[in-house]
Amino acid sequence: MVLGRSAGISDEQMAHVLDDPLPAGLFTPGQEAIVVFCRKSTLMQPIDDATWTALTEHFTTRQIMEITFTCGLNQMISRFHAAVRTDVDTQTMDQLGASCPVRLPSLPAEGPTEG
Repeated sequence: MVLGRSAGISDEQMAHVLDDPLPAGLFTPGQEAIVVFCRKSTLMQPIDDATWTALTEHFTTRQIMEITFTCGLNQMISRFHAAVRTDVDTQTMDQLGASCPVRLPSLPAEGPTEG
């Protein structure tokens, strides 16, 4: 969320990044292409011709490579934190505010068992 804000993404936009389809007019066409691409990549869905074409209409090959690496790095970090259930420090929570506008999945009812 903090990184999104630093890149100029609004809380309203962050609240809708998981919407499918995205709300019309909320994102620029380039932003929408990135959101759709990264969402599909994160969910391990195929990157179809329409998704790829949307990226190439707004970005160079080099920029698409950077988008892909940035998305992949975020996936790796997020999966690590989800796997080890990292506690969020007070300073980060203060920056996030009362809540993160991106809907988060619920934790499992039972924690991991040791064996």
